[in-house]
This record gives sequence, structure tokens and C-alpha cells, in this order.
Amino acid sequence: MENFQKKSNPTESQEELKLEEIRKEVKETHDRLGMPIDPGIEETVIIFKANGLPTSMSCEGHFDRGLIAPSVSVSAPGEPKERYVGEREITKEVAEKYNITTEEVERAKNEEAWAEMIRRCSENEETEEYKMWDKENERLLEKMRALLDEFYQDREVDKDSKLQIDIGGRGFDVHNGGEDYNPVIDEEQVFAEEEKKERSRKVLKYRAEMNEFTDFL
Repeated sequence: MENFQKKSNPTESQEELKLEEIRKEVKETHDRLGMPIDPGIEETVIIFKANGLPTSMSCEGHFDRGLIAPSVSVSAPGEPKERYVGEREITKEVAEKYNITTEEVERAKNEEAWAEMIRRCSENEETEEYKMWDKENERLLEKMRALLDEFYQDREVDKDSKLQIDIGGRGFDVHNGGEDYNPVIDEEQVFAEEEKKERSRKVLKYRAEMNEFTDFL
């Protein structure tokens, strides 16, 4: 009797290996506070990366604090340190003028100093490195738009659950939540128990839609 064995598909093996490498990378990723990626958004981050959509931030959505809606930020790797020609020198000059550090200027710890830095920098041309990086972000944005269009081609959901894109200065965010999505977070806000119950219901609904998109990808 002949021994029939299923032939391995080299392409499938390579894809599985790539996915395992991404899983390991994501599980070892921590933010500036040493916190890992939220477990409720981890698989989405992995699948985004596996589809050539590099991520920079993510949140699973929380019922007791912060944002209700889960979100993932996508941006091209290798963001240039300078957007404008001469930005570093201008930032240093502004910092010396206001007697603060360059980091405090860049993080808008002093809003007046930050505004002056932005005004002066924007008078100069963008660097070639930034233009190339920004062009890659535009390509990623068009790719995401096409994926969401395909996902919702025959899918009807309520407007708050439907995933949408917010374009920022460093790529874009994919999130749902409608009016519940507000990136300005009051870290000290305390919610009553009834409000927590309602937020919990919404969190589960929004996460479910993000997971559906993850499965689609």
C-alpha cells in the first residue's frame, strides 16, 4: 500500500512562521510605563501587523476608566525626528528663551513655547525624509479604507459600532464608538455604578465589532 502524505505548502509555512514571529513581538511589547498591550486588543494588533499595517498604539476600551471604544493607531515605522528643516535648532532656541527643556517644548508643557516652536518651524519646508514617511502613511491609509469598504460592503451595523478612521499627524486611528470615542481623556474621572454598567455593555458591543473585523482580515 502506498503511503500518501499531505504535501506541505511552503507559502503557508512561511505565513505561519511570520505570524508566530509577530505574536512573539506583540507579547513582548510594552509602553513607556512598562504595561503590555491590552489583552482585548492584542489579536487585532497582531493581525493588523500581519496584513502590513504597522501599529503604534492600541486600547481595548474600558468600562471603568478612559475610552469605551477600542482603537488601534496605524503609522509607518521610522518616523523622522524632524518634520521641518532646522526644527531641532528652532526647538532649542525656543527652549532657551523660555528657560525650559526641549522635551518640555515638544510635549507642550508650556503651550506658548510649543505654539511659537510650531509657528517658526512651519515657516520652513518639510524634510525629504518626512515627505517620504508621510507618503507611506497615505498608502497605509488607502489600504485601510479599501479593507473597511470591503468589510462593510454587505454588513449593516449601528453607526456607533461601525469602525471608522481618524486621521492625525502621525498616521491614523481605527476605532468605533461614535460619540463615545473621545481621545481627550480625564484620568481622574470617576463613574457611578449605573454608568459603569452601561459603559460595560457598550464596551462589549464595540469590542465585538472590532473582533469581527479582525476575523475578516
